[in-house]
Order: sequence, then C-alpha cells, then structure tokens
Amino acid sequence: MKKFIEKYWLFILSIIYIILPVDLIPDVIPFLGGLDDSALVILSLVKQYIDNKKGKESGV
Repeated sequence: MKKFIEKYWLFILSIIYIILPVDLIPDVIPFLGGLDDSALVILSLVKQYIDNKKGKESGV
C-alpha cells in the first residue's frame, strides 16, 4: 500500500481536489471553474507519464 501511495500520490490528491467542493476557482464560473480541475488532472497524468518513462529507461 505504501508503494502505491508513493507512486500515485499526486493523482490521488488530484481526484480528492476535484471531489471536494473547495476550489481555487469556483466551479460556478462556467469555463474557468473546470479549467483548474482539468489542469490539475493533466499535470498529474503528465508527471505519471514522465515517472514511468524514467523507470523504463533506468530498467526498473
């Protein structure tokens, strides 16, 4: 479980951020409300991709 959390901590926090009603930009603002949620998910997926690519290159 600890390895899972270490590997996916940013993705887990991103999902929690989307679920919670508190946002940097409130979701009631039509376009901008979803923009911060989307950006956070995209950044976490990019980080996960980079981490996986580094792991494959190092042979882990």
